[in-house]
Amino acid sequence: MIVSMHVTHSSAGGTAALNDVVPSLEEEAGKRLPLMPSVSEYVIVRTCNRFEAYVATSDNASAKAFFDSMIRTIVPSSNISYILEDKDTIRHLFRVVCGLDSLIVGEDQIQHQVRESYIRAKEEGHVNGMLTRLFDKALAVGKRVRTETALNKGAVSVGSAAVELAEDRIGDLGGKSITILGAGDIASVIAKNLVGKNLGTVIVSNRTYSRAIELADELGGKAVSMARMTDAVADSDVVLVATGAPHPVLRMGHVTEAMERRPDRHLLIIDVSIPRNTEDDVAGIPNVELENMDSLQSIAMRNAERRRSEIASAEKIISEELAKIAAEQKEQYANDVIRRIGIMLADIRERELATARSRMESADESELLDDLSRAVVNKIAAELYKNLREASRDGRMETCAAAVELFGLEESE
Repeated sequence: MIVSMHVTHSSAGGTAALNDVVPSLEEEAGKRLPLMPSVSEYVIVRTCNRFEAYVATSDNASAKAFFDSMIRTIVPSSNISYILEDKDTIRHLFRVVCGLDSLIVGEDQIQHQVRESYIRAKEEGHVNGMLTRLFDKALAVGKRVRTETALNKGAVSVGSAAVELAEDRIGDLGGKSITILGAGDIASVIAKNLVGKNLGTVIVSNRTYSRAIELADELGGKAVSMARMTDAVADSDVVLVATGAPHPVLRMGHVTEAMERRPDRHLLIIDVSIPRNTEDDVAGIPNVELENMDSLQSIAMRNAERRRSEIASAEKIISEELAKIAAEQKEQYANDVIRRIGIMLADIRERELATARSRMESADESELLDDLSRAVVNKIAAELYKNLREASRDGRMETCAAAVELFGLEESE
């Protein structure tokens, strides 16, 4: 069946604990999962707020033990993960895709990120059956929730929350100088949410300079190379950090030198990268305020309160979809029995037809058809009659009652 392991912003008690753990988990899972004999498929989902691994397995217990061993190898003394299986895993994935398990409830990015992880797993040959059906269904549920509810309307992403946090901290952004470090998905969302804010100078810096130019053009700003990061910081009121680097990009030296040029001017840095891309010591520099993903919690709570009714609607849709799956699974057992009965009946038919054909030249046609029909009925009924008599002798009357129901033999009043 299906087993999953999760390390998220909620299980880790914030995003700080994710900084070192998530990259290590991703590396370890990539090495270990292909070697698991009981695992036939797997999908790894990594976003800015979570690391999750989903496996299709013939042995739930061994898969759970594997995940427990992996997390303890990386974080031996911490309890920041949890493991789910079967129905609980399905419900969790549905909630993730719908944005209900996100720091920012209803966020737009997560469905795209899960889809990308799933597509990557398919392209690499890690998914071919059970997980294909699971992720296809989860994405369909996510689409239904976004179509039938207003869960994702308004500011519902890490990028939009970062802009909202900046406004909470320093007020109206009109006329302010803004620097964005990074030009990936989150940085792009930040840029979209800055449009129409009547900003002053806007600077975008990114490792891939051509992408920085594209994002800067969207904001009517300018692109600079990472080599000029200190100059950009020195000219800014707000620095929004959203790179995909696995290490700090904005370092103590950059900010110290920048602040020496403008010692009396306040600087707000908001780092929404996982792992964090700003050195923690930066917070100790006079007139520098450093915020990170955990600082978005107040925005997240406000967002959840605004969407209370939509959350309830989304949860109802998820419950409906889970009920459909449960019904399909129950019906699947009947379908399997029907398939096996069909095979048995086809085999009886073929054998009796073969016998009848061998007698066609010597037997009377009427007699042949009578013998054929009688033989087919007897062969079909033989095992049934034998089992019914045994059940009756053993007192298993429910078996006889089931036969009455299955053959529609109930006596009418």
